[in-house]
Amino acid sequence: MDDEREIREGLASWTWDQVGIEVVGCCSHGLEALQFVEEHPVDIVITDIRMPFMDGIELMTSLNGQYPFIRVVILSGYNDFEYAKKALQFGAIDYLLKPLQFQMLYDTFAKAVERLREEKQAEFRVSVLKRKAEILTRVLRADFLRRLFQERLSEVDLEQGCSDGEVLLEGTCYQIAVFRPDRLASSGAGMGDQEKKLLVFSLDNILTDLWEGKEIGYHWVNGQTGEAYVLSTKPDAETHFAELLPLWRKYRGLFKSTFSGGIGHTVGSPANIYLSAQAASAALSANMEEGTLAAVQPGTSQNPQLAPLVLARKEQFAAVTVAEGSQEAEPVSMLLVQAKQYIRDHYDRSLTLKEVAEQVHVSGSHLFALFKNSGQTFLSFLTSIRLQRAMELLSGTNLKIYEIVEQVGYSDPAYFTEVFKKYTGRTPHEYRSKSR
Repeated sequence: MDDEREIREGLASWTWDQVGIEVVGCCSHGLEALQFVEEHPVDIVITDIRMPFMDGIELMTSLNGQYPFIRVVILSGYNDFEYAKKALQFGAIDYLLKPLQFQMLYDTFAKAVERLREEKQAEFRVSVLKRKAEILTRVLRADFLRRLFQERLSEVDLEQGCSDGEVLLEGTCYQIAVFRPDRLASSGAGMGDQEKKLLVFSLDNILTDLWEGKEIGYHWVNGQTGEAYVLSTKPDAETHFAELLPLWRKYRGLFKSTFSGGIGHTVGSPANIYLSAQAASAALSANMEEGTLAAVQPGTSQNPQLAPLVLARKEQFAAVTVAEGSQEAEPVSMLLVQAKQYIRDHYDRSLTLKEVAEQVHVSGSHLFALFKNSGQTFLSFLTSIRLQRAMELLSGTNLKIYEIVEQVGYSDPAYFTEVFKKYTGRTPHEYRSKSR
């Protein structure tokens, strides 16, 4: 709206250097702001309450989760005062009422800058390191999911990828759907690079909320084609896939496009997920009706690789047994003893199979085989150590859940909760309540 643009331009032109602030960007809505923050160093964000696609509360929640060191100031009208109070409860450091009074603007940001300066340097270093770890995990997860959807991975690659990217693949059925903005299907429809980049970024973030946020599975967005690969690890996958189309209508104005999709067949092993992805892509290519979902019917594919799509479940990752007072099995070799001790000493940070293998001077595939021959896997052993410590911290300390997540080596609280619940039968909050 014109008045919103005038407010943005007026704020951007204010003499921010009076309070020691430099304006590094100006965005028209919350998703664009998230993209900007991902690519630029930012200390303070000022945001309106009412915005299209992602409002101020949603933006602040996303920033708190991904960049907890960024301070947020809320801009609101008198009619939004209740929202402003809610924003303060969610962590905003202050709010400004429209129409803006520049003395209030000066006071608010002078105070915000002073708060930033008062933070201890050690805390800042911890925040930076945590952000680097989270970014690394997101990069590793995206690369692993890309490979998972496009090629057959070995047991070692699956083990390493699940560990590095914090991906849980221990179910009995997997199914892929591929979605494409119809606007991009027509050679980009004259779309500029920056607009396409924003579209892909927005699609990725929206799926994080609509899919991973509901613990249905995982996704990966191809930055070149704009196609979104969506993996379901739950039963009734096709129902969940179909529910995405109407949910995306909320963002029709952002994408300026409908979405079409193709659904692959169910497979029983993580190693065969790429076959379901191939079938989904074939169904999408054959789908001529915009805004709909299609599936390749059994026996109709011309690709011989797609014929045996419904497969018997092959060997799964060894189950993790976590119980207080449980004893681990007798190790089969001194190398395995050394590897397990190294894991016990370093479980509280990002830890890879490759790193542990290098410490005991063997290849990753050799160490993987040693673990497998002992009746478990690298990932299951690492998970058992981390969860055992998490249970001790939950029952014996008052640390917040996100603090425990960091102390036991995870970067994604949602993934930690999913793993904890799978192997203990309770959420971290439920476990803490029962243990006390």
